[in-house]
Amino acid sequence: MEELHDHVSYLKASDADGVTVFEATTTWCSQCKAIAPFVAKLIKKYPEARFYNYDTDSVSAGAIAQELGANLMPTFHIFKDGMLQDSVTGAKAKELEKAISDAYTGKIVEEDEGGEHVEN
Repeated sequence: MEELHDHVSYLKASDADGVTVFEATTTWCSQCKAIAPFVAKLIKKYPEARFYNYDTDSVSAGAIAQELGANLMPTFHIFKDGMLQDSVTGAKAKELEKAISDAYTGKIVEEDEGGEHVEN
């Protein structure tokens, strides 16, 4: 997952073609840490989506949180082709995956029972 540090990089990423997921986080957020392994699985499962995070406590990234209205952590915003499609507040794994899968049209890589990756 790539970290955004300023508003300009956010604007460039949010305007890209395809699905882009932004995670608003902070260093002290326990729910952010709790959902991190699940987000790592989503990054593998949806390889054509781009995932970014930004620290809302950072002065330079605070403008991103302000623009997106992210004031509870974690907050995820899902964009498709530059348009906001959905958002999920909190460490809600099922809601997050549904929001991503609803916007995503690329290949999906599942793990089988043995931990091997299988493309669908």
